[in-house]
Amino acid sequence: MANGREGYPGTTSISDAWRLTILVGLVVLPGLVFADHGLMTAVQGWRWPPLLELMQLVTWLGSGSVDFGIPLILALEGWWRGDRDLRIRGLVGAAAVAGAGLLGQILKNVACRARPSAPQAGMFFTNFPCFPAPYASASFPSGHATTAFAAAVVLAFWYPRQAGVFVGVAVLVGLSRIVLGVHFPSDVLAGALLGSAVALAAHAYVPAVRGAVPAAHSVSK
Repeated sequence: MANGREGYPGTTSISDAWRLTILVGLVVLPGLVFADHGLMTAVQGWRWPPLLELMQLVTWLGSGSVDFGIPLILALEGWWRGDRDLRIRGLVGAAAVAGAGLLGQILKNVACRARPSAPQAGMFFTNFPCFPAPYASASFPSGHATTAFAAAVVLAFWYPRQAGVFVGVAVLVGLSRIVLGVHFPSDVLAGALLGSAVALAAHAYVPAVRGAVPAAHSVSK
């Protein structure tokens, strides 16, 4: 189904691409878990001060409040303009990001995986049962990657012209968690898959959020 804007990819093709990406990611994830320690060792060579400072700035974009706030701002804009459709989109988008973040926290408490800096780094079910999971045992999945990708996918459907920017920022957020040494690569991939899946579900089952936002509300304007 085309979104009615010439030159932009249809939302159906975007959905199909994301579903395929998620399937590939699920296949890769188990192998990545076993490769985590070697990859983290390789990443240590990237830890030079200017890059770490940049990653500290980038990682902020993956905080739940920021990712939740972006669609919420759109909802407020819709309320201010009297645009019911934009208001509903923003509210549902914010709910999708919040829901993804909540699911991520539940999985963290179930997996109870030790962070790279913890004594049992990479092990699952440390201190199990861990409700609530202590910080050192709350690595899988990455919460930043979860909410960053949930927000990115939601926005990609609404603003397909800028989809590459949104996804690129989410990827950088995920990389920042690895470079900063707070998550393993598989933690980031798991978060990206979870956030993307929740956003896809919202797009598939909530008609109010389907399709691109009209040009009058384009973020490029």
